[in-house]
Amino acid sequence: MKTEIKVVSSEVLCKGAKFYVVRDKLQLPSGAIKDRDCVMHPGAAVFVPQLATGELMLAKQYRYPLKETILEFPAGTLDHNEAPIDCAKREIQEEMGVTASEWIELGTLWPAPGICNEVQHLYVARGLKPQKIAADEEEQIEVVTLKIPQVEAAIKSGEIQDGKTLALFLRARLMGFF
Repeated sequence: MKTEIKVVSSEVLCKGAKFYVVRDKLQLPSGAIKDRDCVMHPGAAVFVPQLATGELMLAKQYRYPLKETILEFPAGTLDHNEAPIDCAKREIQEEMGVTASEWIELGTLWPAPGICNEVQHLYVARGLKPQKIAADEEEQIEVVTLKIPQVEAAIKSGEIQDGKTLALFLRARLMGFF
């Protein structure tokens, strides 16, 4: 189903370091005019590093908007004109201190399609070898390695609540990667 909505005008309300917010004036199929705010995001790469033992590496890190430390799969926002796989390869070194010789694409997901145009590109990373590069200054990450049943228990208990982590775990599980 395709809806014919016409953008009458668009204005940038706020511009940040990684995203911006626009207000579009829309003409609906009925002819009515409605304002719609949208977060414009460059996209992200989200990945699950899997050790040869089958265990998964997660990041335990403080997330300022939540004012909490959470457990999640590593991810990074795409730099301008950066390919998602290049972002993932950079972030795995910064956040996990490893490189991966094998990257398996698992498609994409939309984390908040009602308010944001962000597309997250999903990967499983295998063939891991230690190789750290400098992390972003504000990132204080503790690498946590868990077995699959431990990840499932953390999901069941609510210890893992991050949407991208839940979606990537489910997709990788259903596709038979673990």
